[in-house]
Amino acid sequence: MPPAASLGMSPFALPPGLYGIVEPTLGDPLEQARMLCDEGAAVVQLRCKGWPAARLLALAEACRALPIVVIVNDNASVAAAVGLPVHLGQDDGADPRSPASQAAGGIPFGRSTHTLEQAATPGGAAYIGFGPVFGTDSKATPWSARGVELLARAVCVSPVPVVAIGGITVETLPDVRAAGAHGWAVIGAIWRAPDPRAAIRALSS
Repeated sequence: MPPAASLGMSPFALPPGLYGIVEPTLGDPLEQARMLCDEGAAVVQLRCKGWPAARLLALAEACRALPIVVIVNDNASVAAAVGLPVHLGQDDGADPRSPASQAAGGIPFGRSTHTLEQAATPGGAAYIGFGPVFGTDSKATPWSARGVELLARAVCVSPVPVVAIGGITVETLPDVRAAGAHGWAVIGAIWRAPDPRAAIRALSS
């Protein structure tokens, strides 16, 4: 797989598999990104809530040479500056298709969704995240667990690949995959595990 930087502004296809999310409160994010890359994850998202743009930019620049797809969370300006895709929540930041973003060349983006209506209308996103599938304490959310049945319906209505997120573990992964998820985003089951490397391998297999 080419370095994430080579994706630049080219057409973007999200690879299937483990979508690992770095969590700075549980370790060094650059080391986490390297570990995800080393142990078989398909994607790494740089989710560094509250970080100033300059610090996030430095991390993104350090990660973009890794032989794994790297996605910046929330900050379209930082993502555009280093030629990486961005992931946005329903209310996060400016839309990458806005005039300002298009002036910078435009960037591929993913979008968080929580309902079937949102899943069916991704608004130009290259992929969607859908959840929380199960209960989770890794991210504050007003949404109750969506469940694997609703995940399967989201997969059916979405015109783009669906990444399941929220409370996914090695034990629940078979159900997530059976629902048709293209990928599965994981935080807690990796970084709170006794052996994060083993957890990444198990979730990547």
